[in-house]
Amino acid sequence: MPDTLAALAGAAAGILSVAAFVPQAWRIFRRRSAGDVSLAMYVTLIIASALWMFYAWSIRSAPLFLTNLVVCAIAMLIAYLRVRHGGAAK
Repeated sequence: MPDTLAALAGAAAGILSVAAFVPQAWRIFRRRSAGDVSLAMYVTLIIASALWMFYAWSIRSAPLFLTNLVVCAIAMLIAYLRVRHGGAAK
């Protein structure tokens, strides 16, 4: 039972971690504006996700690796959009 609860908690945390970044990416994409987005925060998140992926790989945790891979990809998209649409709304 504790393993099942831990797996459910981990799955829920992974889904919420990924879902947390989707609204920001969608807002930037829709508005073509990202001047109020912190590039440093997303670069830090990309590095942190890469380190989590290394950790997950080293302990052979596919769910942790995949969650951080998706978070890293979305953070990279947001960082790219921040650079591309960093100015005010057009």
